[in-house]
Amino acid sequence: MTKLSDLLDEDSINDIAKNTVHIGDVYRIKMDKTNGITPKKGDDSRNKFFIVLGFDSYGNVYGGVIINSNINQRVPQSIKDWQMPIKCSDYPFLEHDSFVDCSRLKCANSNKFNTWKYLGFMKQEDVELIIGTIKESPNETTGHLAIFGLY
Repeated sequence: MTKLSDLLDEDSINDIAKNTVHIGDVYRIKMDKTNGITPKKGDDSRNKFFIVLGFDSYGNVYGGVIINSNINQRVPQSIKDWQMPIKCSDYPFLEHDSFVDCSRLKCANSNKFNTWKYLGFMKQEDVELIIGTIKESPNETTGHLAIFGLY
């Protein structure tokens, strides 16, 4: 079976992404060290839930945060302190209560948009809380936030 993405060039996929992806959307995307994710031993990447929070000025790179099932106890306290709990009862795409990592923005390129799986969207009040929290994180810079229109 041919997928639509197999028929489109990269520019067309980027155009679709620019007109389809919105702040607060949640996607399951494959992430790796280039996105700031450390894969498990033996793996090249990990599937993560990614909440879109902003776009670069060209709409080609998305800034957002990831959802983790648990807080990794091996990360520094400066990252643990910036985990925001969310309830699975509020979000049907979650299988259990989880945590939004608001310690630092992660990046995702729109050229991989055709491999993302749309899961749903965050409540507006949660998006505002996440953005407010990440702006206060000592692990984030105003310059990095500004790239995605968050400062």
